[in-house]
Amino acid sequence: MPSIAHTPYPINIAIGESRGRDLYELTVKSLQNDLIIAEACGTVGIVVHFGHFKGSDALQGYKNIIQCLNETLSGWQGSAKILLENQAGTPGSMGITLDELVNIRRLSDYPEKIGFCLDTCHAYASGVWDPRTTDVLVERGRELGYWTDLAAVHLNDSKYPLGSGKDRHERIGQGYIGEEAFQVLLSYPEFQGKALVLETDAGEDGTHRGDIAKVKGWPIV
Repeated sequence: MPSIAHTPYPINIAIGESRGRDLYELTVKSLQNDLIIAEACGTVGIVVHFGHFKGSDALQGYKNIIQCLNETLSGWQGSAKILLENQAGTPGSMGITLDELVNIRRLSDYPEKIGFCLDTCHAYASGVWDPRTTDVLVERGRELGYWTDLAAVHLNDSKYPLGSGKDRHERIGQGYIGEEAFQVLLSYPEFQGKALVLETDAGEDGTHRGDIAKVKGWPIV
């Protein structure tokens, strides 16, 4: 069974040294430690949120991300990768588009050590994925080469409508996205063989058995 890990939620690779060198170095060491653990467990990689930058110069946030990734990966020789995850902000927010993710990877010193994790709730909340035009998202990913480096999918429904910018996950088929939209998305060959991970509330029995069975029952999974 393929598996992925997730870095601690306080990690923000976009802040750079704006809050001091000590915090920046701690961030790099934390990411390196996560990679070591992931490698020992035979994990595909560690999911890392794109990050947020509150300064006036938005470009600096992107520079900080590249610097942090470069320092983290400079001595890394394992097979586990950093998997950049798209964010759930409103249009124009940082880290929501496939273009940003692909360009950060391309501009880094170690693109071969970086992959992607697509969060479906985030893509829906940000407006990047409109289930009525899934082919637009898929085609854009093909143009950019995004799908080639997709390693995993956070398979989450959404508690809020399209473009809400709210990162609130719902159980599969019980949110605004719905089962049909997921089946259409996963029917594309780019999603075959990828690790699918639920980040949603458990069922009444305290497990995800019901949702896992539901997904496995889809003819395209």
